[in-house]
Amino acid sequence: MTTPPLRIFSDTASTSTVDSKPLAELDFSDVELLLEGDTPVVSIEGLESKVKQQVGQILATAATALSADWTAIYLLDDETQNLILIDQCSQSDRFQQADEIRNLKYSTADLEALTGHVVTLDSSQRMEYWNAPVNARAGICVPLISNDIPMGTLWFSFENELEATQHRSALCEVIADRVVDYLTRRLAPSNSQKHSDMADLAKRWQHSRLAQTHFEIDGWDIQGWINPEAPVHHSFYDWQSGAHGVDISIAQAQGLSIEAALTAAVIQTGVRATSHEFLSPADTLERVNEYLWRGCTGDQFADLCQISLDKNSPQVTFSNAGSGILLSVTKDGIQELAVNEAGPELGVMDYGEYENQCCVTQQGEFLILLTENAFQAIEGKSKQDRISKIQRTVGKGSRLTAEGMIKRLRKLTLNLIDEDATIVVIKRVKSNA
Repeated sequence: MTTPPLRIFSDTASTSTVDSKPLAELDFSDVELLLEGDTPVVSIEGLESKVKQQVGQILATAATALSADWTAIYLLDDETQNLILIDQCSQSDRFQQADEIRNLKYSTADLEALTGHVVTLDSSQRMEYWNAPVNARAGICVPLISNDIPMGTLWFSFENELEATQHRSALCEVIADRVVDYLTRRLAPSNSQKHSDMADLAKRWQHSRLAQTHFEIDGWDIQGWINPEAPVHHSFYDWQSGAHGVDISIAQAQGLSIEAALTAAVIQTGVRATSHEFLSPADTLERVNEYLWRGCTGDQFADLCQISLDKNSPQVTFSNAGSGILLSVTKDGIQELAVNEAGPELGVMDYGEYENQCCVTQQGEFLILLTENAFQAIEGKSKQDRISKIQRTVGKGSRLTAEGMIKRLRKLTLNLIDEDATIVVIKRVKSNA
């Protein structure tokens, strides 16, 4: 008999879900929906050589803990048509005749378990009616699930009739979690490396889209920083120069890692698409918000601060959407600009009503832009505490370059570790005009 290839799932997050419903409502046509997903495949020969001993130890320990006469692991094949016996532990010779390959469509107890809960069969009649893999007086079928995706089932059978108890069910689930943890961590090292390589590739692509870290234009010194330890970035900084000066963007997308990374890419593309139109910062926010609102699914949100610098003027024009922080450092100290005047996050509504704000910078003065994550990484119980700490660290800063200011700010955000964050520093310098 040819053994079908096995479906082994990785430990990465999945968007698939399993709907729990009574057996009476479970249509066999639902099975493919419950089990769909692109997953790596490992041959049964390779599987046996890798896990036979470890799985056997887990089953033996489980049998002792539950006083079970037979325990076994069945995994789904790649086509989700069959359950394949991987290993078993038996206290009786008669259980050695367990079915090695079982058609999933007729494995009633397993189908019910794969909806997400433990199935307890407390009599031999129920074992037969629910198509258990062995003839016994009682049995328990537990789903093996990784990241909400079914892998197979774990069976316990007993020579004596069984009373269903919450304690026993909980113990069965703990054992099943142990089996899943071993299978997902130990059986797909190459797949884990593949996902790591893909994450590195995505991160390099994101870095290739960033502006150069340092930029100079007549009258201005600009420096950007993004946390290089973040596995995937959901923030960015960017600038586009033109005849009038330079437009600067700093953004942070909301949501989970991959989702936020995709949102950030959409926003950066939207900002760049408007750069040739020489829009004001507020108009740029309106345009990007419309782009996000109309082109996405209504669940993608982000902060974006847009700044316009004129190479012939000390005036700075800016507009802020969301929770980004914009600070001004002068000889008189440090202060937050446009307090409580930011517009709504991008993607929240179809029209943000963003407004332009202006300030004038003198030679030696700074503007500091921080994403919310970067600002929250600074120790302090309140916003003012964090701003005061920045002031103590940077002082008046007039002798620092934009790069030197970034280095001082980095000392305040060392507890970020691998959390994504972005900072941009702008310094007004002597104009050559």
